[in-house]
Amino acid sequence: MDASMLTATIAFPAASTEPPNFDRGRQLLKKIEDPSLFTFDEPGAELEELLPDLNGESDLVDKDGEVLIEYARHAGLVIIDNLEEALDSQETTFLTVADYRIYISGGLSSGGSLTDATVAIRDAYKLPESVLLAMGFIPDYEQPLSHANSRGANTPLTDTDVVDAIALGLGTSPEWPGADTLNWIAEAIGKVRDEPGNAEPVEYLKRWSERYGFDPLSSKFLSVYIDEEIGKAGEEESED
Repeated sequence: MDASMLTATIAFPAASTEPPNFDRGRQLLKKIEDPSLFTFDEPGAELEELLPDLNGESDLVDKDGEVLIEYARHAGLVIIDNLEEALDSQETTFLTVADYRIYISGGLSSGGSLTDATVAIRDAYKLPESVLLAMGFIPDYEQPLSHANSRGANTPLTDTDVVDAIALGLGTSPEWPGADTLNWIAEAIGKVRDEPGNAEPVEYLKRWSERYGFDPLSSKFLSVYIDEEIGKAGEEESED
């Protein structure tokens, strides 16, 4: 019987001077309210495996099959603990590709078993994307870093592509008709972010913060681009 290597990988910025911030991920996890942000394939079985101390408790999901948030959070904490241990173990190595540090572990599909680190890395993708981002990981590292648009129609666009398109569009336009220009910029941004204009401003700010696990009002750079009144409303809402 042929055997093949099964691997698991997760990426982190190669230039980072700080290690993954697991504590930040744990803190954000406690604030997650929407269980649909977790990506369990078989919630009941996976939660029982991650939480063996439940003593056969069966009510892990609601009547609609949705994971109960308290169990999802509990399992998420176990996943983070396992990932932290895995990346510090001898079962995991890493290689640097472009601007990415790719952590990797694996095992044979037959005649052996996957390493605990392989399972831990694979389980990491069950976490909400915002939690992975908060810890510093790059969930979509398989996407090209830039200039995907020149590589073929089937290659996903990147942030760099969109910035290039906007710069070219503005730089080669002799006039900038206000509303029309803003509309096509919003449409371009919508290819890599939630499209501006698809929610009320305060709701858009809240959604952005939740998705990326980061308050843009705390950034000297980003806060300059947030409407002053909306920024004040966002600060008041966060205080509540």
